[in-house]
Amino acid sequence: MGKRGIMVWVVLWGLIFVAGPVFAASVLDTGATQCYDDAGNVIPCPSSGERFYGQDGNYGINPPSYAKLDSSGNALAVSATSWSMVRDNVTGLIWEVKRNKDGVKHHDDPRDADNTYTWYDPNPVTNGGDPGTPGDGTDTKDFLDALNSARFGGFNDWRLPTIEELAYLVDYSIPYPGPTINTTYFPNTVSSYYWSSTTHAGHTYGAWGVGFGGGAGGWLGKSHGDYVRAVRGGQ
Repeated sequence: MGKRGIMVWVVLWGLIFVAGPVFAASVLDTGATQCYDDAGNVIPCPSSGERFYGQDGNYGINPPSYAKLDSSGNALAVSATSWSMVRDNVTGLIWEVKRNKDGVKHHDDPRDADNTYTWYDPNPVTNGGDPGTPGDGTDTKDFLDALNSARFGGFNDWRLPTIEELAYLVDYSIPYPGPTINTTYFPNTVSSYYWSSTTHAGHTYGAWGVGFGGGAGGWLGKSHGDYVRAVRGGQ
């Protein structure tokens, strides 16, 4: 992961704990396996009592575990070549799977991997104080409305993930430029920024997200067009 990766992880988990309520489900392992000294140099992972012991590379808890699901939510074999959703077996969340990554946007298909959306939520209870930027089929509410009205997977409770939930998809064992996610289960992921539902507390015209080019967390203005991945369950 390197020194840059360490700083990204510190920033990301810092924003998680200031951006909103703590996520109650099990915390997934980050995938980090290397250890570092205070200058950012890779070192053999130290043992208990040794200097630099206790960093991320020393631990491997709750390793990621996923299951492919068909369009009705039925579990498929790991070897399945076509699936619509993924269940995270650690957190219990169900994630939308993207398709048709060809560099061309098709907003008539909310699952198209190339689509980007402005952040928009007109509900004052959930928008953090700023509804964001509406579009014409091109904002995050339009995206979710399309999935839910079609009862994608048989459900109508799809939503944007919180910043905590989105961060749990990052696999830091994958080097830049990524995508820093398990593409065996999440194909067609773009190495770019994906929106969360979490508004920036200090700058309500912005919302948090995760860049899957390197796993960095950050925030952008809600008028910016970025990628999305819907989730259901949890909370």
